[in-house]
Amino acid sequence: MSVLDELIRSYALKKLTGLFEGFTEPAQHAQYRRNTEAIGCWLEHLQGSSPQQITHTLFKQMQTARRRGDMQRVNAQTALLGLMVQSNRAQDLVAYSAFRSVASERQDGT
Repeated sequence: MSVLDELIRSYALKKLTGLFEGFTEPAQHAQYRRNTEAIGCWLEHLQGSSPQQITHTLFKQMQTARRRGDMQRVNAQTALLGLMVQSNRAQDLVAYSAFRSVASERQDGT
């Protein structure tokens, strides 16, 4: 994983979160089409990223939003994560926690 891949993944997830923050009311036909195209575009930028990488990046962004007290953003990120898990683009909390635990044990040499 290169630094450029990580930056692209982070930026794409930020843009997707921004779109989700804007979904407070039903979109009109033209806006719905633009939103659909934008979501597709940003999802394409996530191609090549593993579900674990996407989950990790999104969790880091969620922690930052929580520290800032930006609950609207946290809620949008939570909704995004749920949809990403349903589409197998991200890991659920149980799988992610298990992966992190195994990775931590490997680093500790146990």
